[in-house]
Amino acid sequence: MIHNVNIPEMTYHHSKRCTVRQRRLAFTLVEMLVAMTVTLLMMAALARAFAFVGEQVRDSRANLGLSNDLRDLTTRLKDELSRCTVKLTPNMGEPDQPGYFLYSEGPVTDATSSLFRAALDAEGNIDLPDSRYGDFDDYIAFTAVAPPNSWFTGKVPRYVLDQKRAQLTGGSYTMPSPAIDAFEPVMIRSKYAEIIYFASPEYSGGSSSSGTTNAPNDPQYIDVDGDSTLAGGSGGQNGLPDRIKIHRRVLLIRPDLNLANGTLPVQQLAYGSGSDVVNFLQPDAWPTETASNLNPGVTTTDAWLYGMAGVHQQCDLSVRRVLNSTGGFTNRCAANSLTDLAQPHNRFAHVRVPAKVIAGSGTVDYPTSMPVVAFGSVATILESQTIGGSPTRLAPPRAFSAGTVVTPTLMSGFLRPEFVLGQDAIHKDSPNDVWGVERIGEDVLVNNALSFDVKIYDPEVVSFTTTNNLVVGPNDAGYREALIEAVSNTSQSVARGELRGGYVDIAYPVLAGGSLRGWQARRLDRLQGADSSAIGTASSYLVTPFSGVVNYTGTANNRDAYATSLYKSGRLVVNSGNISLFQPAFDTYTSRYETDGLPQGSLTGTNRGTLWALLSASNANTTDLGSNGIDDGGGTGVDDALESETLPPFTTAAESIEVSVRLINPSTRLMRQMSVIHSDTQ
Repeated sequence: MIHNVNIPEMTYHHSKRCTVRQRRLAFTLVEMLVAMTVTLLMMAALARAFAFVGEQVRDSRANLGLSNDLRDLTTRLKDELSRCTVKLTPNMGEPDQPGYFLYSEGPVTDATSSLFRAALDAEGNIDLPDSRYGDFDDYIAFTAVAPPNSWFTGKVPRYVLDQKRAQLTGGSYTMPSPAIDAFEPVMIRSKYAEIIYFASPEYSGGSSSSGTTNAPNDPQYIDVDGDSTLAGGSGGQNGLPDRIKIHRRVLLIRPDLNLANGTLPVQQLAYGSGSDVVNFLQPDAWPTETASNLNPGVTTTDAWLYGMAGVHQQCDLSVRRVLNSTGGFTNRCAANSLTDLAQPHNRFAHVRVPAKVIAGSGTVDYPTSMPVVAFGSVATILESQTIGGSPTRLAPPRAFSAGTVVTPTLMSGFLRPEFVLGQDAIHKDSPNDVWGVERIGEDVLVNNALSFDVKIYDPEVVSFTTTNNLVVGPNDAGYREALIEAVSNTSQSVARGELRGGYVDIAYPVLAGGSLRGWQARRLDRLQGADSSAIGTASSYLVTPFSGVVNYTGTANNRDAYATSLYKSGRLVVNSGNISLFQPAFDTYTSRYETDGLPQGSLTGTNRGTLWALLSASNANTTDLGSNGIDDGGGTGVDDALESETLPPFTTAAESIEVSVRLINPSTRLMRQMSVIHSDTQ
């Protein structure tokens, strides 16, 4: 018998361990490390990307800032130069042009920082750590006319206007109470102005180069970012200023503000206990000022240098020191006209150097030099006797000596700080007025400048193509070597390339910091041990309209190497065979010195240059022989250049002037440069 038996369906059970993947609740250590690595790489990439973008934004903003600063400065300069009241033609006997144009060249050039700061690195390559610096000690000044409905503006003390108004109305002027109200600044306008552009460093209030703390007498610019191996100063200095600013002064031409006696009114402002006073619009006594009118420690016998600086702090007028009938100095000043400004001694910051300073000793004040700009000592990169290297390079002597002098330290540097607004450490400053340190920065155009370089177009200057196919001109550091190579090729009848014409520093062959580093026997940097070298036969290359050098054939007397016009202008003075004053400049100058009745005479023998003497019975009959209608030279012609007392420093008209400005952003180290060209055809 068969029974129905229910047999259950077989079920197969598989182990989960074997057939089903167990779900994990966390990452393994390896996976975590991989993920972290990828994340870090992504974050680093993002950080680098953001940093790159940030740097680009920062650099773009810095570049934009530099461009804006340069564009503002160059546009302003170009516009004002285009409205200069004179042509770039020196006055040579004809009536003076109304106003003036002046370009003064300092001894530092574009090549200085490369030539004097070159060094070898560990691999023997030439290192130029400071080549970013250019030519920063040039100076340009001129008179300009304002555009219609946009006249020049400036400030004067209120009492100047009130006292002039009282005189015009027939009344008398009484100082107000309180007296400080009379010195309140009042804004005035003028159609014409004297405009000055110059670079100036930041100065230290500490010890001077002579080791004293008398900073006002010997101002030293801040220089702490260099080293001591090639420096002109102590350890940590490279001889170059750390911070340079470019300044612009606008001085209104308002001769109508003079009183009936032809001078500006003088008033005194007492302050403190009343024993201290500030003399407004009154120059210091020449050449020595009373100590009570100056800050403690100031050398009173240097008033010939800083005597007008206080006046230039107290108003925005173009003013001059009034001369007496013999050509000596008074302690009154007057507002200039355009006609007055054609004569250099009436211009901003122009001084006449006493005889005892030119000679380096003595007590005699007259005859003085002709008017020159009140510059300070040369940049310290040019001051030291030796700079190092093999063979040793020689820099300019620091003081008067029997040896040959290349560039004297006297009057060859930046404009004296007393003439920069707010930086007059010489004269007392009342805390109650706004005419002292309160004006600091008013004349500043831009900060962080590396170069303010003025050049003149010389149609005959030579650039050479060297054997390695480089074109080298006078503005390049290798010009001396290229010149010697060209001379050698000439003697060997080897073909060479020459290009004529270019913008150069005026007197480029003889600038202490220039690419030629002195001229032959003037020992500055010699390729050979002897004073005469191959460069002695190259005079034909260097005798150009604005080189300041005449045909020089190798005589040991280097005084004969300079143009007569440089001597007659008084911007080059040689005392006992030594160059004691040298300020090469292009100046429209004046013909007035030939008819002013005052004796400006030339030195002879071992002394060269024109000096300004006091009129006396002994020289009255020999004054202004160049305009008396007689051939006093004996056969050379009536009233020719040989009979003239003075001449412009350079007698050739300038085709054009180039002004270049270089700025740096200190945080990004980006640099930009722009240039302006001015010519009479503009």
